[in-house]
Amino acid sequence: MAQTPSFIAQVSKNKVAVGEVFQVAFTLNGSGSNLVYPAFNDFDIYSGPNQSQSMSMVNGTISQSTTLSLFIAAKKEGRFTIGAASVMSGNQKLETKPIVIEVTKGAPQQQQQGNQNAQAQQPQEKEKNQYASEISNDDLFVRTFLSKTKCYLGEQLTLTQKVYSRVDLRGFQNVKFPPYNGFWSQQEVNNQQINLKQENVNGVMYYVAEYSKVYLFPQRAGTISIEAIELDCIVRRQTKRQPRNIFEQFFGAGGYEDVAVKVKSKPVKVDVEDLPTENKPQNFSGAVGDFGYKAEIDKNKVKANEAINLKITISGKGNIKLIEPLKLNLPESFEVYDPKESENIKTNGGVSGNISYSYLIIPREKGEFTLNDLGFNYFDADKKQYVSIPSPDIHLTVLEGDPGSAQIIAPKKHGVDESENDIRYIKTGDLGLKKHDEEFFSSTMHYLLLLFPTLLFFVGLFLVRQHIKANSNIIAVKERKAAKLAKKQLVIAEKYMSANNKEAFFTEVLNALNKYIGDKFALSIVDLSKEKISEMLLSRNVSDATTKNIIDTLNTCEYAKYAPSAVTGDLKKVYNDTIELISQIENQIKK
Repeated sequence: MAQTPSFIAQVSKNKVAVGEVFQVAFTLNGSGSNLVYPAFNDFDIYSGPNQSQSMSMVNGTISQSTTLSLFIAAKKEGRFTIGAASVMSGNQKLETKPIVIEVTKGAPQQQQQGNQNAQAQQPQEKEKNQYASEISNDDLFVRTFLSKTKCYLGEQLTLTQKVYSRVDLRGFQNVKFPPYNGFWSQQEVNNQQINLKQENVNGVMYYVAEYSKVYLFPQRAGTISIEAIELDCIVRRQTKRQPRNIFEQFFGAGGYEDVAVKVKSKPVKVDVEDLPTENKPQNFSGAVGDFGYKAEIDKNKVKANEAINLKITISGKGNIKLIEPLKLNLPESFEVYDPKESENIKTNGGVSGNISYSYLIIPREKGEFTLNDLGFNYFDADKKQYVSIPSPDIHLTVLEGDPGSAQIIAPKKHGVDESENDIRYIKTGDLGLKKHDEEFFSSTMHYLLLLFPTLLFFVGLFLVRQHIKANSNIIAVKERKAAKLAKKQLVIAEKYMSANNKEAFFTEVLNALNKYIGDKFALSIVDLSKEKISEMLLSRNVSDATTKNIIDTLNTCEYAKYAPSAVTGDLKKVYNDTIELISQIENQIKK
């Protein structure tokens, strides 16, 4: 019997004082994805989300639950609502019920105690020897594996990064991949799900996570060094601290803590040998691997000055994306254009697929032609030899062209024949002759050239004054350049997005939005509250939908700074939506 999924929210207290730290927990029974937290605008988040899991089996039915808890405190007195959280379980969207919190005015000593409790939750303030056991280099490490340490230029190598663990490994963050200098690289496409497998290393059993697999193609001969990979492994560690209350004991948050442990692999070296020169074909295009080849035309009979299409397809495994288009050896009367490329490349188990070149060819003269010099060559690294694949003879019949097509006939590629007895064409019209004794000085051109520097000086002086005038108002300059500066800062966020560094990514997006809004509306950092931002946007004719999206994005980024590992969703979508929001504000303000 399958487990019925459910999603609930609980708090340790629903009546608290200002500054008093309490806990809110979200428990999912079953499995889910795309967790969305409610906004905590009226609360300060001091710790979390802290994750705990449990599994049980009753009457043969296995059930599992995951709990994410946060420690928060109210900023001011009043009645506040913790909104609904949502999660996707299969095709079903589950939501928690909102929770109302009554906040009373706290005594000074009570607020001080709340702040002390909050500080105790900060992961940076670790007490010495607080964990039940230490993690050594033998318990957690990362290794780099190469399929070969000696190879040929252009030969495909497989580089695998594996994390070995004898501790409770929960995830990864802050990954710094090596730059792969001297290689053309292709990352294997996967579903981003990392599975743990067991592996025996020197008699010790480890859980192994294959973090990444990259296919490398060396681009120069000699010894090339591949730098180390660095990443933070999230490890669950047992602490000596006992649960402080029943609620904490129930959710298992008292005796365990998730911490980041930095690991780094060792650099590896590859000896790259240049391709042999013996028996190297003259028309070698740089292909290294195992390939097939096919050449075909769309029709074998055509009129002069009509186009045909020659399609060359190369398929196989190797450096297929680095193969240069083939140079065709065609009859002199054939006009050929640069090829149109199309490719279908896969990276599962290695770089493989096919690439096609479509050449547009126009024969200019009638006759019978045979295309027989269209072969393909590649180097087989396993056999250590060049392989030539000849192309079958392609017969082409070119008929007399239509009279109307003569106007598009291009000149032949050979030189123009000349003869002493040729009668030259008589040139008509204005010959552009002038008197032999005509002088430049005192001419119209002479006076124009004298006036040109003076005119250029006044134009430059006018442009300088306009520039000074336009930049004299600092507030106006900031408003004018706000969007440009924000998008420039989002380039930094894009780099963190490529490295899957969620915390840094959301921080940069938040900074870009705050900087843009501050410059655009002349607001100081102190005035950048959600209420003030909404008021300024609406006063400048920005739509309600755009204003709401800006506030939601700010809330998401602020929350991600405290809990990057709990934020789900597509970072690329957040990045694109942020750029779109800035563009929408610019367009709506101009209206």
